[in-house]
Amino acid sequence: MHGSSSVPQEWLAVINQYGGDIKETYGVPVEQLVEAIKHGVRKINIDTDLRLASTGAMRRMMAEKPSEFDPRKFFSATVDAMKQICIDRYEAFGTAGNADKIRPISLEKMVSHYK
Repeated sequence: MHGSSSVPQEWLAVINQYGGDIKETYGVPVEQLVEAIKHGVRKINIDTDLRLASTGAMRRMMAEKPSEFDPRKFFSATVDAMKQICIDRYEAFGTAGNADKIRPISLEKMVSHYK
């Protein structure tokens, strides 16, 4: 579902609360994405969700800790926010706990899949 971000409203609110100017916008609710998975959809993009979480966390940290100047602390907040989005989506999409099932595939073998 290319372009089917859920557009987390809580992160839009945080961004705008801390100086952002993102207009009212909506995505596909997570519940509908879950339903799409049940009907065979296997690719759902969450990048917009991650960027919103990252931006919101960065804006909040910069506003609440104006004397902070170590970018690693800002990045830590953004990574934590994005990590939580990933956890939430993986659990909702029924894919949490499946990382050990992933096996590396050589480039040659991958190419053969597309011939």
